[in-house]
Amino acid sequence: MDLRLTDEQAMLRDAVRDALAEKSGPEVVRRMEDDPVGYPPELWKAFVDMDLVGLALPEEFGGSGQTLLEVAVLYEELGRALAPTPHFVSAVMAGGLLARAGNDEQKKAWLPAIARGETVLTTAWLEPGGSSGPLGVQLSARVEGNGYRLSGTKTCVPFARAAKGLLTLVRTGDEERAVDLLLVDPASPGVTLIQLLTMGGEAQYEVQLDDVAVPSSARIGDPGSGWDQWELVLEAGWVALAAWDVGCAARALEMATEYAAERVQFGRPIGSFQAVAHQLSTAAIQVEGARTLVHEAAWSQSVGLPSRQLAAMAKSFSGATARLATATGQQVLGGIGFTEDIDMHLYYRRAKQSQVSWCDPRYLEEVIASSILD
Repeated sequence: MDLRLTDEQAMLRDAVRDALAEKSGPEVVRRMEDDPVGYPPELWKAFVDMDLVGLALPEEFGGSGQTLLEVAVLYEELGRALAPTPHFVSAVMAGGLLARAGNDEQKKAWLPAIARGETVLTTAWLEPGGSSGPLGVQLSARVEGNGYRLSGTKTCVPFARAAKGLLTLVRTGDEERAVDLLLVDPASPGVTLIQLLTMGGEAQYEVQLDDVAVPSSARIGDPGSGWDQWELVLEAGWVALAAWDVGCAARALEMATEYAAERVQFGRPIGSFQAVAHQLSTAAIQVEGARTLVHEAAWSQSVGLPSRQLAAMAKSFSGATARLATATGQQVLGGIGFTEDIDMHLYYRRAKQSQVSWCDPRYLEEVIASSILD
C-alpha cells in the first residue's frame, strides 16, 4: 500500500483547498451556524462547478466514479475548513444507498440530480433514546394497500429543511434486522420538521411522522434488506468522516503551533517550553497516525478487501484525535482559545460534535471488538 497521494489526488486536494479558502472561511462557518438551510448556495455552486458533488457516484449517472481514496482527500479538506455542505448525507450516504440498492428507475430519477447538485437528499436514521444498531430503528411502517403508513420520530436528521427526500430507516418486522429503506417526501401530510440546536451549530432536525403515507415504489432495495445496505454504505461514510476529523485536527494543530511560535512569555516563545512542546508533539503523532489509518481503510475498501473493522477504527481514532488536537489548541492559546471569536473554539465544538455523531465511540468499539473476537 502506497500512502503517497497520486498527482491527480494532490491536484484535487489543492483545488479544493483553494476553493474552500475563498468560499468557506471561518466567517462563513459562523454565519451558517443554526441556519435553517445550513449551507451557503455559493459554496454549493462551487462544488457543482468543480464536479465534487458526484465525485464517487457512478459515471453512468453523472458522477465521476472515483474511489474512497479520493473521497478521503476531499473530506480532509472539508474538515480543515469546517465547510458547511450537505455533501455527506446527499452524495455519500443517500447517493451511495441509491447507487447500491436502488432500481434502475430510482437511480435514473435521483442520481443525476444529486450529482449535479440540483437535488439534496438526507437520511433519517436515529430515534430518540434509541441505539445506533438495528434495534434502535423502531419507527413503525405499517403495510396498507400499495404502500406504507409511517408513525414515529427521527432525530438528528441533517439538512432536512433543504432536502427533497428523507431516506428513512423503518421497522417492518420483529426480527432484529427487519428494517427497510423508504424515501419519504418531507412535504407529505403528517411530516413535521423541528430544528435542533447542536454543539456544532449544524442544521439538524427532529422529524415527526404522523401516519404518513408512502408508496411501495419509494422502497429502496428488497424488503427487509434495509439494514444490510445501510451498514455497508455507512462503512464508507465512517472513512469519509474520519478523514474530516483528520483535517479538523490538522488545522487545529497548525493554528496552535503558529501561536506557540509567535506568543512570547518570559522573553521566549511559549513553544520553547517543554509543557507546550510535548502537548503539540503528542497531537502531531496522533494526527499522522489517524491519517495513515484513514488511508489504509479507504485503500482496503477501494480494492475490495474487508474494511469494516478498519473503517470503525478510523472513525473512532480520528474522532478522538480531533478532540485531542482541538483541546490541545485551546490549552496552548490559553483563555482566548475558549472564546467564540477565536477560530479554535469553532474547531473544538465541531470536533466534539463529530465524535458523537454517526455512531458514538461505544458502538464503534463494539464493532471493533466483534471483528477481533469473531
